[in-house]
Amino acid sequence: MTRRGNPFRPSFGASPRVVVGRGDLLDEFDVALDEGPGSPMRSILVSGARGMGKTVVLNELEERARTRGWHVLRLPEGPGLLAELERTLLPARLAEHDPGAEQRRVTGAGIGPVGSVSTEISQTYPASQSVGSMLERLTEIAESHGTGVLLTLDEVQAAPIDDVARLASAYQHLLRDEREVAFVGAGLPVGIGTLLDQQGSTFLRRAERVDLTPLRHDEVRDAAVRTVREAGRVISPEGAERLSEIAHGYPYLLQLVGYQAWRAAGDDEVITATDVGTTLPLVVDRMSRLVHTPALRQVPQGQLDYLRAMAADDGPSSTGEVAARLGVSKQHGNVVRSRLIDRELIAPAGHGLVDVALPYLREHLRRG
Repeated sequence: MTRRGNPFRPSFGASPRVVVGRGDLLDEFDVALDEGPGSPMRSILVSGARGMGKTVVLNELEERARTRGWHVLRLPEGPGLLAELERTLLPARLAEHDPGAEQRRVTGAGIGPVGSVSTEISQTYPASQSVGSMLERLTEIAESHGTGVLLTLDEVQAAPIDDVARLASAYQHLLRDEREVAFVGAGLPVGIGTLLDQQGSTFLRRAERVDLTPLRHDEVRDAAVRTVREAGRVISPEGAERLSEIAHGYPYLLQLVGYQAWRAAGDDEVITATDVGTTLPLVVDRMSRLVHTPALRQVPQGQLDYLRAMAADDGPSSTGEVAARLGVSKQHGNVVRSRLIDRELIAPAGHGLVDVALPYLREHLRRG
């Protein structure tokens, strides 16, 4: 019997075969591209916790632009953003699409029944022009074909502020001239907040902020059913419900649980709730290593202590009891609580109550 390929894709940034829950954003972006310069959804900042599907959304928005014939420039992440854009990405794109990118110069001629001419080619776009002038020229070329230029940047919070300021200057000039350009960035909420506080990030502050929230229970369930069915198998109703429970609305967990459940089913035609249930230990471990450890790396010790005090509870924690466990005043505890809410590590859960905001964070904290 031929084993069918696993249709789930539990890799960060990998686009799933079935995308759910983000249709409104994608549709609004479609409208913005069609509306022309001035549409607010042409400049977007997508934020969300790890595993919430930011990069997948970025991929989908890029594809929407490509289908309209737009040039998509995926900006390098981290240090060297502007250097690579200036020296490599823009010169290469212009050399490919600008009719005047190659200038031919006659260097010699042959004498004979059929005359011959030899030429040299010199590049119009050596890596010495400014980002602004090259972006302007690429936009002109795109507009001549009825399209535009989309700039995308993942992990916005890792971008050097000086590079952001220079990119902002070039982009804002294009906006003022009502050119066919758009920008979409994605990053972690805290990192984006820190970046927006810096001088030079004005254009990011003016972008439309889209905060990705967990998928609804029915969206996760239906996505699992569709993904399995399109790959030639079936997941039982109980299995789909169990998968949705374990995934907690996180697109990454939907893919991870589905992937492991598919494997657990072996050659069986139907993926059962038992198959899905076997994935839980691996899910907890994977979230601990890939999500929680990075998320807590920059958290101050006092806030970590507060989280660990909360982890003693099986559900929402009383802020007063957490303060008492730590031996601090309620006022001090409230300051720490507010900072953890800003980091989106905990969330209000009723009057005087808070709960962890990330799936399986409590289990991670209890491990030590």
